[in-house]
Amino acid sequence: MQRLDLARKPPECLEYIVVHELAHLREPHHGEAFQRLMNQVMAQWQAHRRALNCLPLRHEDWGY
Repeated sequence: MQRLDLARKPPECLEYIVVHELAHLREPHHGEAFQRLMNQVMAQWQAHRRALNCLPLRHEDWGY
């Protein structure tokens, strides 16, 4: 992935990434405690994760 590819993602996906990584400061694994924390901090985190996972990894400018 290019360095700027992440910056091209929608703002709500970027917010999800930041919240996800900050949650790992309290919960190192993706278990139930991590999911509870994510639900408390960002109620729509699962929708944002799905949206992010549907996006291509790289931004391609096809020039059409």
